[in-house]
Amino acid sequence: MENNKATFPTIGELVREIFNITGLLAQKDRSNSFLSESNKKKLQTKLKRLADESSKIDGKLDELLDSLKHLLEKALGEERIVCMVLEAVKVLLATYKGVLGDDGTYLDKTNSTKWFIKQYVLDRVLLSFYKNYLRLNVPASKLSLPDLRIWALPNIEGQKISWPLRNAWQLIYDSLSISQSSFHYPDKSLEDYRASQNLENAQHWSTTDQIPTISSLFDNLEYSLTLLDSTSNDSARRIVSASEKQRLKLILFIGRVSAYCFRELERNFGREFLIECLKHVQGQSSRLSRINLRLEKHLKTVEKSIGSMSEVDVNQLYFYEISEYWEQFAISTEHGSRLLQGYINDESFSNLTELEKSKLVIAHVGTFAGHGVLTLLGMTPSVKGMPSEFPELFNEGLKLKKSPTSLGDIDNYHNRLRKAGLDDVLSWLVNWGYANYFYTHKSFDKSYGYYEKAFNQAKYSAGRNQYLLVNQYIESCAKNGKYKEMKKAVAWAQYLGIKIRWLRGWDDPKSEGNLKGLYNLMGNHNMQYAQL
Repeated sequence: MENNKATFPTIGELVREIFNITGLLAQKDRSNSFLSESNKKKLQTKLKRLADESSKIDGKLDELLDSLKHLLEKALGEERIVCMVLEAVKVLLATYKGVLGDDGTYLDKTNSTKWFIKQYVLDRVLLSFYKNYLRLNVPASKLSLPDLRIWALPNIEGQKISWPLRNAWQLIYDSLSISQSSFHYPDKSLEDYRASQNLENAQHWSTTDQIPTISSLFDNLEYSLTLLDSTSNDSARRIVSASEKQRLKLILFIGRVSAYCFRELERNFGREFLIECLKHVQGQSSRLSRINLRLEKHLKTVEKSIGSMSEVDVNQLYFYEISEYWEQFAISTEHGSRLLQGYINDESFSNLTELEKSKLVIAHVGTFAGHGVLTLLGMTPSVKGMPSEFPELFNEGLKLKKSPTSLGDIDNYHNRLRKAGLDDVLSWLVNWGYANYFYTHKSFDKSYGYYEKAFNQAKYSAGRNQYLLVNQYIESCAKNGKYKEMKKAVAWAQYLGIKIRWLRGWDDPKSEGNLKGLYNLMGNHNMQYAQL
C-alpha cells in the first residue's frame, strides 16, 4: 500500500541523499576521517531533527548546510569549488521547496522522484555549476582539470558501463605516467599488506559499481603517493607537490560524486533512464559550455580594456558580469515563455511539424531552455503516468470537501476512488471531506483525526492545494489540545511559505509567545469558520 502512495520523498530523505552523494558522512577508517565520532553523532542528530519536521525547517537546513560546508572545506581545501558545490545544493533545495509547494504529484515516490530529476534537477544543477564556474572565477584557481564532459560521465558500451571513478583514477595514473600497479604498489620486493590491499581496492573500484567513501579514496591516494615519494624503485619514484595532491583529490571527489549519482539512477530507475539522463546532460552541457566560452571571451576583452587589475577587482568583475548575464537571461526566458505559451495554446500549434515546433520554441527561449520545453511538450498525459480518471475525480474531490452535505456522499466518492485505483493518490481529499463534515457539525474531536490524516497524506503530494488544509489542521490541533502537533504544522507552513491565519501579520510569527497566542485563539470552540 505504502509503495503505491502518491508522494515525493521527504525533505529529510533528500538532504540525507545529498550527504550520501558527497561520500563525506559514512567513514569506516579514521586516518583520513573528516568527522570525529562525536561530530558524526551530532550531524546524525541534526539529520534526524530535520526528518522530524518539528520546527524551523529552514533553520535546520541552514545548520546542515554549514556542516556540509565544513566537511567540503576539510576534504577539498579549494574555497571556490566548495562555494560552487554549495550553490548547486542551495539551488536544488530551493527548487524542491518550490515543487512541494506548487506542483504536487499523482505518482508514487519512485516515479515522482524520476519526474523531479528529469523536469528540474538535471537542468537546474547543471546551470548552477556552469554559471558559478565563471561567477566565482574558478579558472583563477588554475586547477587544470580535463574537460569533465570527457571523463566525468559514464561510458556505456553494450551492457558494460565504465564509471567515472575508474576514469578519475586513470587520469591520476596518466598525469604521473605510471601504471595502476606501480602507483599503488611501487616496490613489490617489499611485503606491504596495505599497498597490496590498496591496489586490490583500486582494481575492484575500476571494474565494479561499488562506490567507496571519500575518506577511503583519499587514504588510498595519500598512502600510494607516500610510497612513490620514498620507493627504492627509481622508475616508479614520483614527487607530488601539496597543490598537485589537492588537485588529484578533487579529481577523485568529482569521479566519486558522478559515479554515485549515475549508479543510483540506474539502480532506482533502470538502464533506459540512465541513458536518457546521460544524453540530456551531454546535450545541455554542450549548450552551456558554448555560452561560457562566449562569456569568457567577453570577460577577457573587458579585462584588457581596463588594463592592470588586482585579483579582488578581477573577481568582482567576474561576479558582476556573470550575475548580470544570467539575470537578463532569466528575464528574457520568462518573457519568451509567455509569448510561446500563446502559440502553444493556439490550435494551429498542433499542426506544426516537429522541426517547425523546435524552431518556434528555440526562437523564443533559446537552445538551453528550449530543450526542456520540447521535452515537456513530448510528454503527453499517458507518458507522464497520469491515470485517465484523475482530473475528473481530483476536481470532484475539491468541490466535495468544500461543502460535504452527508457522510454518504463522501463514502460514495471514496468508493469511486477505489474502483479507479486512485485511493492511494487522492485519499487526502476523502479525509479532508470527512474532517470538514464533522467540523461543520462542531464535532471537533472527530474532525481532528481526519484532518491529521489528510494533512500527513497531502504534505508531499497536494502542492498548491495545501493552503486551506494546513490552516484547518492547525485550527483543529488547537481545538483538541495538540500544541506539539500544531507547532509541526506551523513549521511545515512556514517552510513552504504558506500564510497562516492570524499569524501572518505578527512581527515574529515563529516565536513561542506568538505560537501560544495562536494556539489559544484557535482553540476557542466558539470561534469557527463558516466557509471552508
